This record gives sequence, structure tokens and C-alpha cells, in this order.
Amino acid sequence: MHDPIKCEGDIALTNQLTTDPWRDVPHVVVLLNFGGPTSDPEVEPFLRRLFEDPFIIRAPLPARFRRFLARRIATKRAPKSSAEYAKIGYSPINKMTAAQAEHLQTALRQMRPNTKVVVINRYTAPTAEETVRSIDFAGSRIFMVTLYPHLCHSTTVSSLRDFDLAVEAHLGHRHIPTTRIFSWWQTPRYLAHTYQRLQQGLEPLLTSEPSQPLTVVFSAHGIPVKYHNRGDPYVTETHAHFNELKRRGEVWLKQRFPQSDVLWDLSFQSRVGPVEWVKPYTDETIERLGRERGGAVLLVPISFTADHIETLYEMDHTYRELALASGFKRYARVVPSNDDPELAASLVDALTAHGF
Repeated sequence: MHDPIKCEGDIALTNQLTTDPWRDVPHVVVLLNFGGPTSDPEVEPFLRRLFEDPFIIRAPLPARFRRFLARRIATKRAPKSSAEYAKIGYSPINKMTAAQAEHLQTALRQMRPNTKVVVINRYTAPTAEETVRSIDFAGSRIFMVTLYPHLCHSTTVSSLRDFDLAVEAHLGHRHIPTTRIFSWWQTPRYLAHTYQRLQQGLEPLLTSEPSQPLTVVFSAHGIPVKYHNRGDPYVTETHAHFNELKRRGEVWLKQRFPQSDVLWDLSFQSRVGPVEWVKPYTDETIERLGRERGGAVLLVPISFTADHIETLYEMDHTYRELALASGFKRYARVVPSNDDPELAASLVDALTAHGF
């Protein structure tokens, strides 16, 4: 016979565990991203904020000199950058971030109805200074997630520090309880999502000309070698993501296109300045493999969740021309998530795993 006291205790414990104590509590999810200029007047201020960032130019410079240096670099680079942005119709990244915030808020409100998703861009509006004033720090559970899948000090940590400085300016201190997601490329749903995007890029090339060699070049934004050597995990995480997608792709190719000649490579783009950056470089990789293999090349932007200057100009113009001049007969590119709700669904999984 069951002990009635024990049974009642078990039921009470079960009810306690299955009742959501946070359901009616306000939740704020801060969605952080890079930002980008949407018109010509925004280009130079965007560059100035970028080069003022101590996580971009990591040198022990006095604040006043850092601002002076950033202005000089921005003034020098603005004409060329403006021309490139004009060629792509300026950056769509802010629009895509806003769309993902809306998808994310809709999905999270199914779990916690009193949820608000706010956007902070690192280098364009809405800025941290503007956004923190709208957050109820005392009465909300606050979660923070970036649209950078791989942890990097130049992006992830820079954005989080920017938020902290804005909080300090607003409240007088940084000591607020937040849950922060530093890396989420490894969530099963995001891996499935990025693999599906890859497969959608591979299939038409292999179907149309199955006998030609196909080279798949994953390209990530690079970082200086010294950042990597000091322990920045970005390159390691990018390699891990690449290897997982390659593994899945090779299994699919063996089943679907067993006679295909596919080569996989990972490279890094967008280096600037005189210092050495993590290799191999994307432009050198394309030139070498174009000479060696010919056929088709598929470029895969692995560290980007939305199109911006590095995909729409650097990949679609600079690298396309380079690939065709180097010996490739056909060039194609995988489109990143952009406003696909599946990206927000991946973020829901990451937030849930972190206690949302």
C-alpha cells in the first residue's frame, strides 16, 4: 500500500516542477549585431565607431589619441567604402537583424508571453546608449545573445562590453544579472540549418554538370594571428563548424553523387593593415584552386548570418571576378540566413538551453 503522505508530497513536488515560475515575469532578450550603413552619410561615422573600438585596434592608446586615429582612418577609407556600399545598395544587415528580432520575439512569446526582444548594433543605430534606457533592469530577466555564431573578442566580446559601458553610464554601475550566450554555432538546429543552406548550394551545381570538379570554399572573416595566439577561440570554433558541415556533406555526396569530385577548404577574408592575419587567405585560396582544379567553385560564408559588404561586394564582385580569372568556369555562393525564421528558431534553442 502506498504511503498517502508520501504520495501527496510526490504530487506537490511534481506540480512545483511542472509549474513555470517565470511565465508571467517580464523577459528581455538583447539581440546584438554589427550594424552597417544604410546610406552614404552613415558610412564615415560607421567607420569611425569601428576603428575607435579597442577590440578592433588593440593597442594601449589614450582615448583621445584613439579617437583622433579613428577619425583619420575613417576619413581616408570613406570614399572607397562609400563606393562599394553604393554598388550593393548599402548594407541590408540592420533590416535583417530587425526581422530576426521580430521572429525571435514571436517564438519566445509562445513560451513566455511577457517577452520583449530589443536590438543593439555595435556601430550603427540602434546603439547601446539608446537601447538600455528602454530596459526595465529591476523587474526583468535579461538574456543576451549576439548574431555572431562563433565566439570572438572582436565581435562578441566587443558588443557585450559596449552594452556594459552603456549600462554603467545609465545606472552608475554594471552589476546587473544577465544570462549571456557567448557561442551557439553548435546547437543542433543551427547545424542543421547551415547544412541545409550548404546542400541547397551544392545540389544544382552537381546536378547540372556532375562530371566537372567542384571546389567548396568556406570563407570566414579573419582575425590577426596574434589575437588567435593569445587565445581567442574564434578560429577554433570556425574550424569545428566547418568540419561538421564537411562531414555531413561527404556522407550526403557518397549517397547522392558517388562519382563527384568535390574538394573542401576553409579560408579567411577581409584582412586589413600590415599585420599577419590567420591563413589561408580566401583570395589566395581561390587563385590557387582555380589554377589547379578549374570547374565550379561554391563560396560558403560560414561566420556570417546576414548578407552585408563582405558577401554582397567582396564575395559577389571581388571574389567572383578573381575566381573566373583564375580558371574556374562557374561561380556560385551560398546565401546566409538573412531573414529566414529558422535562424531565430536556432536562437530559441540556444536560449532555452541557457535557462530561458
